[in-house]
Amino acid sequence: MIRRQQRIERIAAVAREYLAAKSAADLLMTQLQADPNYGRTRGWESRDGTAFDESVNATYIIRLYAEFEAGLRDYWANHLNRATHPPMAHLLKSVADQRIAIDRFEDADAVRQYRNFLVHDDSSNAPPDDLRAFSVTDAKKHLCYFFGRLDPDW
Repeated sequence: MIRRQQRIERIAAVAREYLAAKSAADLLMTQLQADPNYGRTRGWESRDGTAFDESVNATYIIRLYAEFEAGLRDYWANHLNRATHPPMAHLLKSVADQRIAIDRFEDADAVRQYRNFLVHDDSSNAPPDDLRAFSVTDAKKHLCYFFGRLDPDW
């Protein structure tokens, strides 16, 4: 399998794991409605189950982006033969300038910004008005599209 396709598959695998995790979270919430003490014998409280359910999307957005970043850095180092390690915003722009339509770059960059908000900002703060939020499905679509425009065999 060509490297580009391997990277796309890795992102798709994380998205499928998200579907499994979301299904598990839904089942857990049903169980907690029936028995609010369900987690106590397992070392956690009902509020921990609720927190798990509420953080599943964010957790998998972060994982999707980690796969994307690893793949883009691999492309940079091994296909473009670059020895530098630029910040992700610069790397994304540099690669996109040569190969990616501006609107597709903007979509991938918006996923990067959303991921950064999830990782670095206090979750009690509302996101800035200009920040686009993403579902795992939409983030996967934008990141895979970006990879799909890179040289296939790096």
